[in-house]
Amino acid sequence: MIRIGILILFSVQVFESSPAPVLPEAAGIYFRQNDAWIRLQPAIVSGASASGMELFVYTGAYTDMSMSITCPGPRASVRIQQQKPTLFVRGIGAARDAMLVRLKKKKDSRVLKSAFSNVTVENKGGFIKKDIYKLIIAEYPDGSFSASPEKRLPAGEYLLVFGNAPTVYDFGVNK
Repeated sequence: MIRIGILILFSVQVFESSPAPVLPEAAGIYFRQNDAWIRLQPAIVSGASASGMELFVYTGAYTDMSMSITCPGPRASVRIQQQKPTLFVRGIGAARDAMLVRLKKKKDSRVLKSAFSNVTVENKGGFIKKDIYKLIIAEYPDGSFSASPEKRLPAGEYLLVFGNAPTVYDFGVNK
């Protein structure tokens, strides 16, 4: 029994002390494709609109308020070929706040919806539950971390979000 405990303790220490992958020096969000590091850029947001604000204020927050955030263009400029990509994060956001959210495609834009009633400790942005893809997070001793979706992502447009921070990062997954 003692040997098993020592083996488990050794395994945990080895996992915790795993070195971070060799990432580019600059703070950013990266993924590896075709033996090259690709850096995600902050998404451009062209508009945001709220609905239900008057009633929300009038009732003292007893009704719901929702937001729609629009990113211009039908597709993100960064395309990922893998359906289960690993994103590496250095110096941006906190691992505990990282979320992957799917955008809804429109003709000339991509839209993200959120609602005040959806806000929780884990979902600070109030995103619609069906649009959230759970992430597997691995933190490294140098403060960087990696984030991978638990399941394969269907082809589409996505945002990497950190809590309710104003800066988000977009990418698309091809078929």
